[in-house]
Amino acid sequence: MRVSFLAMAAAAAVVAGCSGEERAEQNAAVATPGNASETVRQPAGQGTIAQLLGGSADHSRLAGALRAAGLEATLAGPGPYTIFAPTDAAFEKLPGATADSLMQAEQKARLTSILTYHIVPGVVMAADLAKAVEAGGGKAVLATLGGGNVTVTAVDGTLVITDAKGGQARVIRPDGTPSNGVVHGIDAVLMPS
Repeated sequence: MRVSFLAMAAAAAVVAGCSGEERAEQNAAVATPGNASETVRQPAGQGTIAQLLGGSADHSRLAGALRAAGLEATLAGPGPYTIFAPTDAAFEKLPGATADSLMQAEQKARLTSILTYHIVPGVVMAADLAKAVEAGGGKAVLATLGGGNVTVTAVDGTLVITDAKGGQARVIRPDGTPSNGVVHGIDAVLMPS
């Protein structure tokens, strides 16, 4: 099920302060077709987010990280999810051996926290993001599955995602549409607080 970003934005303030279980309940309430004022659409792509990322030459590091964190099964499930997917080049921008150290077993909790910070519930297309930024006076805040928020702005026609630490990632490949959500390729790894 695809839920317009405005429905998610309305719930973001409520959802942001919730525990994981409460967040799932709130997101399910937002995603119900009973919200007559909202547009509900089905994703049209083939294969899941996990399959799309697993078969992408530009997302091999992300696919490996999702497997290491145990999130591959989640992203192969029904969703729907929107993922801001860092490219391999984005992982290479991380300082020192950060990307490699995150793949170690003792870093699984930190890796999971970082990866779930890239995922929001529902299907949020680039056009939805742009409309929400405009409606929000230049910015929109999204609640992530990881429990934090990211801020979306538009700079020279490009969507920019700002993380909790002030880092920024540009959406460089919007609107990949697997069967269970949407994938937006980004050029940096987002970091939660």
